[in-house]
Amino acid sequence: MKPFTILYFGDVVGKIGRTALMNVLPDMKRRYAPDLTIANVENLTHGAGIAPKQLQVLADVGVDAFTSGNHVWENPDGLAMLDDPAWAGRLIRPANMRRGEPGRGSAVYKTKDGVSVLLVNLMGQVLFPETVESPFTSLDTIIASHTSDRPNVVFVDFHAEATSEKEALGHYADGRVAALVGSHTHVPTADAKILPGGTAYCTDVGRVGAYDSVIGFEKKGVLERFLTGGDMPYDIPKKGQSEVNGIAVRVDVQTGRATGLDRIREFVEC
Repeated sequence: MKPFTILYFGDVVGKIGRTALMNVLPDMKRRYAPDLTIANVENLTHGAGIAPKQLQVLADVGVDAFTSGNHVWENPDGLAMLDDPAWAGRLIRPANMRRGEPGRGSAVYKTKDGVSVLLVNLMGQVLFPETVESPFTSLDTIIASHTSDRPNVVFVDFHAEATSEKEALGHYADGRVAALVGSHTHVPTADAKILPGGTAYCTDVGRVGAYDSVIGFEKKGVLERFLTGGDMPYDIPKKGQSEVNGIAVRVDVQTGRATGLDRIREFVEC
């Protein structure tokens, strides 16, 4: 039986990131033949939040589902989308937020072949100004809530700063989810692997955005912040080379465990 393949792309940063993903996705689809394509979109609109037009563009080119993170609420134009029934099952935000934020932290996505995928978005507690519930107990609660319907595959996007917290949650989830991949830091890590219990893991998949930058943003403003302690705006390069970071995970739908994975890192001129 053909493995179920998930294609996941890390934080898409601004227009240059959107353009890069649109340029490479057709070839990626031919190469990996994914059953489900996911992208993290918390930085989709000029680095902060989502908006209907930009999200629809990615949906139109073949992104099936969208995860996010702590910046997803920063564009008022996209807030209504988090509760919009039209995006239910496709757009999620961190499940363990304590604030009364709109949106869903997990969703079951059904593929055209009838495979059910439980998508989970969690946020770290370490080094974040936001107060969130434990991602460990939150994951337990979400998985326990699906004991009756038993999704074929569980995929977790863990949006966190600390590498130790990410690795710890990966081991905690091992054997219970098909994949747990990290987002948020925008810098790809070299530790993509399958854990002993069959969970595909990567500390941070990395960004889809400007290559000659600081985590996808213009270097000048970021450097001024560090040098002066000021509050200069984060701008995004309008053109140039972009990096596309992602991961392809193959899953045995009978066991719900990963059988293989490929790290993706490509460069495209935008």
